[in-house]
Amino acid sequence: MPHVPAGRHIILAIIAWIALVVVIRLLIIPWLRRGPRGDAVTGALWRVVRFYAWSVHRTSFAGMEKLRQTIFPGPMIVVSNHTGAVDPLLVQAGCMFHIRWMMASEMMAASLDWLWHHEEPIPVDRDGKDSGPAREAIRHVQAGGIVGIFPEGRIVKPPRQLRPFFQGVGLIVARSKAPVLLVWVRDTPDTTRMSESLFTRSNAKVEYIELIDFKNERDAHAIAQKLRNRLSQHSGWPKNDEPQPPSEDERED
Repeated sequence: MPHVPAGRHIILAIIAWIALVVVIRLLIIPWLRRGPRGDAVTGALWRVVRFYAWSVHRTSFAGMEKLRQTIFPGPMIVVSNHTGAVDPLLVQAGCMFHIRWMMASEMMAASLDWLWHHEEPIPVDRDGKDSGPAREAIRHVQAGGIVGIFPEGRIVKPPRQLRPFFQGVGLIVARSKAPVLLVWVRDTPDTTRMSESLFTRSNAKVEYIELIDFKNERDAHAIAQKLRNRLSQHSGWPKNDEPQPPSEDERED
């Protein structure tokens, strides 16, 4: 075997390193930036979420292709039914824009602080006594952002029905004057436990139904009712007018 001088090894290693840096800077980083928010970190996380949605939940998406020409990265409120802890990941996986979710504060595990810091969810206390989260959501939307809301407040059990929508969603829509993207999620794992929802395989489906304009509507209760009625009409799911009771399983041990 011919002897290769040590100096040549060093030169080849430097060339390989420079080539890797060039590939990362000219190809990989621009590719990662072609995603929500336009930064590489968010783009990388979004692609991981898309792979996760495809590989674990075999998620199928519908409706976004017909809405793509009317949806722009700008003021918008995403409203979805709530089937499990995996819902925000699946809804985000099908969107090329970043959604800042309103999220129950007790579900935000301290071990994931780095993720909450980057994704900036809006923590919500389920007792509904603090109006701060609603004000923050309105400010974010009025500044051009996108907020995601599960107006039933909790994971709905038994599945395939719609619980009452909190009036707060109507308030945020009325005050921000932003359009609403109505979303229907179904066939996710039938559990309220976060770990089971995330890692149990399923054949989930996410449908982006339509973009609804409420600019001329100021009644928060009427807005919440119209959204619930439209989702029930589209899905065929019945409305259960009893509020969703708390579940101990929604919080991990």
